[in-house]
Amino acid sequence: MKKNILLLILIAFVSSVFATKHNHFDENEIRYYKANPLDFAVQQQLREGSAWQKFLNDNPNWYVIFNEDNKMPHRAFGEPINLTGNSTSEVLNFIFSTSFIVPTDLRLASTIRNEKHINMNFTQFYNNLEVIHSRVYAKLSLDNRLLAFGLDIYNDIDISAIATISEATAMTAAQQNINYQVTDLHIQNELRILPIPNSGKFKYHLVYSVKFKTRIDEGPAHYICYVDAHTGDLLMRKNEVMYEAPPTGTATVSGEVYPTNPYDPAIIQNFKYLQAIDQNTSTNYYTNTNGDVVLPMNIGAQVRYKLEGLYADVQTSGNTADIFQNLAINNAIVFDNSNSTIQERTAYQAVNNIHDHLKVVFPTYIGLDNPMPTNVDETGSCNAFFDGSSINFYAQGGGCHATAKIPDVVYHEYGHAINNGRYNGTSWNGGMENGGLNEGFADVWALSLTETAVLGFGWDLVDPTISVRRYDQDRKVYPQDLVGEVHADGEIIAGAFWDLYLNLGDMYQMLDLFKYTYDSGVDGADGAEGAIYTDILLEVLYADDNDADLTNGTPNDFAIVEAFALHGITLISNAEIYHTPVTSANG
Repeated sequence: MKKNILLLILIAFVSSVFATKHNHFDENEIRYYKANPLDFAVQQQLREGSAWQKFLNDNPNWYVIFNEDNKMPHRAFGEPINLTGNSTSEVLNFIFSTSFIVPTDLRLASTIRNEKHINMNFTQFYNNLEVIHSRVYAKLSLDNRLLAFGLDIYNDIDISAIATISEATAMTAAQQNINYQVTDLHIQNELRILPIPNSGKFKYHLVYSVKFKTRIDEGPAHYICYVDAHTGDLLMRKNEVMYEAPPTGTATVSGEVYPTNPYDPAIIQNFKYLQAIDQNTSTNYYTNTNGDVVLPMNIGAQVRYKLEGLYADVQTSGNTADIFQNLAINNAIVFDNSNSTIQERTAYQAVNNIHDHLKVVFPTYIGLDNPMPTNVDETGSCNAFFDGSSINFYAQGGGCHATAKIPDVVYHEYGHAINNGRYNGTSWNGGMENGGLNEGFADVWALSLTETAVLGFGWDLVDPTISVRRYDQDRKVYPQDLVGEVHADGEIIAGAFWDLYLNLGDMYQMLDLFKYTYDSGVDGADGAEGAIYTDILLEVLYADDNDADLTNGTPNDFAIVEAFALHGITLISNAEIYHTPVTSANG
């Protein structure tokens, strides 16, 4: 075991010498720390020092990599050492028992427990000022045995804790040589101590921490700066925006879409998550939520931009609209009628909108984190469908617009995909069997995104007032409006959730109750909607409950029961929900 450990350490030393170098320079950055490879001779000297040798006398099967500047273990590890517990005091007692000179003002920064270890981190303070990058680290097993520790701390600080320059002077110093406009300039309240390595020792600086935003050639820059509070020297300036590679070109991708329906004016929107392909290497890049993409390739390289992305793959007759363009420094890529149709562009944007909405409600669900096949201008008219793996929209005809031109129709069809994949944790062979429930819940997904009671305005090619369904008039009520047609029957349960939203006055509060029904397993054959919708009401009440006892009411039981009762959905039994009305409330 010892030979293996020593071999690993040696490999680490050698690897640090021959590390690959990646060049990405920000001319505005200023660094105060220069990394040097570990010095074998210095490491050996420190291992032979009295402090480590004394530790080895008590703990013979331990190994160490030293911090060559503070002369203390950066990481020591070996045979577990039993501690009496894992509290802050017990860990610190061990740290103070070593032969190294450890400063006394160490404050717990974090304790992180997982299924295998407890990781504890402490920060050093000097005269109640935080020492930047100071860290005492301890790794423990779950049965309170110390597995590793590190002492990246400073025991020779001697510096005045009183600033001699003003905050205004520090903010001016932080902005030196910045050529773009600066915004969001501010200074952090607390002064801190910055240790800077200096010939095997440290020089200590009292510093202001200044932050501001600006731009560089690649894009936005958010800088944090350390300014010496005694001299006004700018010691560090670091961009907190992380770029993957040195970019040589950027692109913004946009197109004209219908934001609501074909009767409202089309608008230009940036296309998020869209694919850009380096034609030389076949490497894929994707636009961000602002429609921007950084392309780390040579100027002049050919790029293919497709109406396909992380979450949508729009096709017409099997073909995907695309644009080929040679890369310049800045590129404006516009999907317009010369290279695509407005129904393709609208469908692309709508799928991404509803996917984003899904992730707000179910942030950990990944079943739809892939390109949804979205077929536009399919043969037929006045309809759209989800077939278990794709969403499909008919071409213009039969007195109807192309259905891909109507975003909330796209939202509804995608809602079926959510019902298929997420409901009851099952898939196409399970999912949601009841047709009325499935159609109604698909409507809830669309209505909750648009926050509009009308679904499918713009369906009719001539009359802009015609819609597919609406929930602000002529409520559908069980049982008289249960007609055996899944869309009509679905309006009963969807209407209940729409009225719940109106009662609560908060769409996301409604959705927070709605989402729990997806784990309930409530389902049944078509025709069993009476029992199914009542079960959904119970599940919503359980979702709202805060003490596992429905008999004493729930925080929003009146709003829930009333909304469902408007659609004939009630608790038809001897169970009654009691609640105490709130006559007044703070705020």
